[in-house]
Amino acid sequence: MNERQFVDKKRADWDLLSGLIRRASGRGGVRVLNRDEVRELGPLYRRISSDLAYARLHATNRDLIAHLNGLVGRAHALMFEAERPRSAGQSIVHFYVHEFPAVLQRRVGYFLTAILIAAVGFIFAYWLVITHPDKSDLFIPGADLREAAKAWQAGKVVDPGHIAQAGMLMTHNQTVGMFAFGSGPALGIPSAYMMYSTGTMLGAFSALMTQAHAHKTFWPGILPHGFAELTAIFICGAAGMLIGMSLLFPGRYTRVESLKRGGRDAIKLMLGTVPLFIFAGIIEGTFSHLPLPGWVRLAFAGINGVIWYLYLFLPRPPGSIVDSDADPA
Repeated sequence: MNERQFVDKKRADWDLLSGLIRRASGRGGVRVLNRDEVRELGPLYRRISSDLAYARLHATNRDLIAHLNGLVGRAHALMFEAERPRSAGQSIVHFYVHEFPAVLQRRVGYFLTAILIAAVGFIFAYWLVITHPDKSDLFIPGADLREAAKAWQAGKVVDPGHIAQAGMLMTHNQTVGMFAFGSGPALGIPSAYMMYSTGTMLGAFSALMTQAHAHKTFWPGILPHGFAELTAIFICGAAGMLIGMSLLFPGRYTRVESLKRGGRDAIKLMLGTVPLFIFAGIIEGTFSHLPLPGWVRLAFAGINGVIWYLYLFLPRPPGSIVDSDADPA
């Protein structure tokens, strides 16, 4: 083909690559590109490298060769930036700042389902204990929890706080979350039940507080750490149900492939809850039960709740996640 035909046939690819390079030349680099654009970089680079070789072989004019050479060189630099490995610290920061929240946002349907199941449990247990006070033991297992309920009812909830208790609470809460996540392969049924039982326990406690007129001491002692703790448990439950649904409804994939795809996101969701559980354990062990006015603890609860949910659900920049091929739920 002659030079004019060559240019007319190839110009669309050149313009597309030039546009991607121009967009990615700012401070955000390749991260400003969306997933499809990042995937297109490699094929475009190879096609235009071939065009450059053709132009050189057929002695096309020097301006065109210089233009193609510049495109290929800049595309190579851009791809090198996209593929450059991060240090361990950079990878951890990137995961918690970008990847985990983005996965949660993509799988938010499972998170909302976990909350809905817990809400159903809360309402049922609250109603049953209000109408049948002797039924509270159905939802509050263990002597320790029942003693805690009596202390809450009596308003004896002030504690000087100590870091050792925080460590114990972190371990307990993470065990609950791990069970909700780890039982996912059982079709997500135990995960859903864990969400339900979490709701029934809180509903039964709340009903007991209503009967004892103790809400003014109960919620200021629960909510400062409760936003983070319950959110983490719901995320772990969402992860378990995601695994279960990947097995039950593989769609166009084999069950093994569907499990791999869902499992990757489920593991990221579970790992992302670590800071939430750590925060909840520290606050419960050192702040929630201090002898402070209830409004101070409630204000703290409101502030940290807003901060956590802004962190989790503010949209991330397009292209900040380029390595996930999971389908949205």
